[in-house]
Amino acid sequence: MFTVPETNRRFTLKTRPESLPSDENFNIEKCAIPPTPPGKLLIKILMVALSPWQNQRMKDFKNYTEPFKIGELIDCDVLGQVVDGSVDGYPPGQLVTGRLGWQEYAIASPEQLIAISAEFSETLWLTALSSPGLTAYCALDLFGRPMPGQTLVVTSAAGAVGSFAIQLGKLAGMRVIGITGNKEKSRKVIEQLGADDCLEHNNPLFAHNLANTCPDGVNLFFDTLGGAIGDIVFENLAKYAQVIIVGRTISNNSERPDQDPVNMRQLWAKEASIKGFSRYSYPERWEFARERMMALCRQGKIKTIDHIVNGFEKTPSSLKDMLSGNCTGKVLVRYSEKLVNIEND
Repeated sequence: MFTVPETNRRFTLKTRPESLPSDENFNIEKCAIPPTPPGKLLIKILMVALSPWQNQRMKDFKNYTEPFKIGELIDCDVLGQVVDGSVDGYPPGQLVTGRLGWQEYAIASPEQLIAISAEFSETLWLTALSSPGLTAYCALDLFGRPMPGQTLVVTSAAGAVGSFAIQLGKLAGMRVIGITGNKEKSRKVIEQLGADDCLEHNNPLFAHNLANTCPDGVNLFFDTLGGAIGDIVFENLAKYAQVIIVGRTISNNSERPDQDPVNMRQLWAKEASIKGFSRYSYPERWEFARERMMALCRQGKIKTIDHIVNGFEKTPSSLKDMLSGNCTGKVLVRYSEKLVNIEND
């Protein structure tokens, strides 16, 4: 039988980062693992998913969500395995996903978990079938109105959410242009994700290249970055364009949102519609979006780009690398391998 360890390790917030987080901003807290209460499950965390909003919640300024408190566990979606407890539908060894945070073990109720099947890979459950894929699907489904032949531009196109927006746009018959930070990322967006073209925003000719690539204007803009990059895209909007703000990573990680420019002149001149979108405002759409993404994955129409780091201790530095633009795709940190024949361990 699996022997429940005596202690758990978890990352808690020690100090608030001024810009990007580092190891010094966190404590590794050791705490006792209590007996699993009736109706609860002890989950061994196998892998955690990193996202820009984790750094945003470390800052103590008004944002779209409450900041972490000093001493609070850092929250995130995880892949885990049931190792103790008895609840119908969750036998020992069952793999699950849930928002259980940067820790090695967690006690959770079934309501906090989704039991996952072996039909899809473990990483797919944290990418296409989790927040990144559902965000892209919900945003485009509810507000994008993608039309065949029109032009879609996606920022952070090699990132977790942007990579799915690229593919969903192509499946809708759109002409899709990605924006990334370097040529290697752009190559992957074109070759692996199927974009029609991909431009590097740090190229001095970026504005010129975008105008040439979108001669008839941008009909749909899927933006996760904001800042000057977004403003350059606004200069190239088509008449009656749709803009979906799915994130403002540049300004959401700063205490000076006034430094995030917004080219309202072109938004007004092109009579564009702009919509701020957060998946968490539409929980009633999650299951539908997940079912649709499952269907697309079964048909082999969705691909993922994963960046996997091994080691619990590397979680903070991996988040910093992701926010610095050093990673491609969804950043996942593996804490442990899946246990096999758990009842006989």
